[in-house]
Amino acid sequence: MEQQSCPDCRALTDDLAAHEAWHSRLVHDIAVAVDRENKRREEARR
Repeated sequence: MEQQSCPDCRALTDDLAAHEAWHSRLVHDIAVAVDRENKRREEARR
């Protein structure tokens, strides 16, 4: 199987679909962490 380059990060991967799923999960986890931190900071201001 030929490696493919991820269009988002240009990493070479044997399984582009799995890599894209990993990217989606990573972006989701980062968004959740940012949201929680923003809420924590907002609560700290009160």
